Amino acid sequence: MGIMKTKLIYISILIIAFTTITTQQSCKKGQNDPVISLRTRKDRFTNTWTLTKMEKNGANQDISGSTYTYAVYNSGKLTQTIEGAVFGFPTRSVKDGSWEFVNDEEDVKITIDGSGKTYNVQRLAAKELWLKELSGVNTYVYYFEGN
Repeated sequence: MGIMKTKLIYISILIIAFTTITTQQSCKKGQNDPVISLRTRKDRFTNTWTLTKMEKNGANQDISGSTYTYAVYNSGKLTQTIEGAVFGFPTRSVKDGSWEFVNDEEDVKITIDGSGKTYNVQRLAAKELWLKELSGVNTYVYYFEGN
């Protein structure tokens, strides 16, 4: 192989690598998002998320008696499932809703039963989601684990 052909191959590899890195970094939106991701924010948000931790004004809240799950679909639909127990009897609530990114994908609006709430997306990785909600004087942060 000639020197010119070898140089062209190296230059092509560098251009492809640079294009890939800059494209991947454009998928990052949140301050705590992964630096490089092969998937868009929408693709990362599409998952089954289970609430693992909740904070109110920085203090951990007890969520041990219930399981909160969101099955989020690429179509903009989602299913909320809440399981727990009331007076020792198992309960289960399943509701369909929708979701959409707002504010240049920095926030997500989740609508269930016609009522929408907007959450700031603090972190969105393949298996990690942190949502922040401001409600009056209180700040809630919800930590989810994805499948």
